[in-house]
Amino acid sequence: MNLDFIGIPVIIIICYMVAEIYKVVFKKNTKTYKLIPILVAFLGGVLGVIIYFTSSEVLLNVENVYNAILVGTTSGFSATGTNQIIKQIFIKKEGN
Repeated sequence: MNLDFIGIPVIIIICYMVAEIYKVVFKKNTKTYKLIPILVAFLGGVLGVIIYFTSSEVLLNVENVYNAILVGTTSGFSATGTNQIIKQIFIKKEGN
């Protein structure tokens, strides 16, 4: 079984969960929500490096740590996009 892509969904899920925990912890100060994309991008980059050094075969066969950071950061940013997709599909807009 080819598992060379499994690291990306893992990074996305972890970043998404951390963003949701961040929202719960800082729910009284919604102005800090704009920091979430930066937080998940940084976390994704860190997770990319960790996965690269522990089991690099599950991270799209990246050749060096810089590519691991890039793949991780992009995966972290996609957690923000995932949040927006879920929000648009499942949350009713006001006035409907």
